[in-house]
Amino acid sequence: MTRRVAASRFLLFLALALGGAGLDLASKSIVFREAGEPGSPPVSVVGEVLELRTSYNKGALWGFGRSVPHSSLIFAGLSVAAGAAIVGWLFVGGAASSLPLTVALGLIMAGAIGNCYDRLAFGHVRDFVHFHVDSVGFNWAIFNVADVMLVCGACTLVLFALRPEPAPQDAPPPADEATAPAPHVHDAGSVRAPS
Repeated sequence: MTRRVAASRFLLFLALALGGAGLDLASKSIVFREAGEPGSPPVSVVGEVLELRTSYNKGALWGFGRSVPHSSLIFAGLSVAAGAAIVGWLFVGGAASSLPLTVALGLIMAGAIGNCYDRLAFGHVRDFVHFHVDSVGFNWAIFNVADVMLVCGACTLVLFALRPEPAPQDAPPPADEATAPAPHVHDAGSVRAPS
């Protein structure tokens, strides 16, 4: 029974990690082919709020650390280390017994694989999703599908960590008391003296 559950969790993790990474890389390839390289005119998706605007990012999520020398290689190395830690935590440390943890870490692994591939193959991450509301001065950093999976996985981890602890159950009676036969009481009036 334990072996079957472990196998199903491993398959779930693998499907999320590889499927999510595949979705990320396919979306990048399609958008950069259709919308063009950075500097090309953006493609509107929802009015002037959501558009496809291709961009290269040498840093981490939302451009963090992009000015650090060799940032792409540094973040690629961190992604590989994080991936090894995730697999170890899930399948050596036993965290895969939890479905929410398996899903969260599968999403994080998917995002890490997608962006790590970009860093190793191109020296930067390909971003293309851009939210902005110019009338109020709102301009969100350009991101990609891998970033969405990383954030969803991280939020799931936070919610899992903040979940309320289950209420303690009443302890069952000790086994010897629960199974011991009830004492037999004799009716004094029914006892006969030996003849």
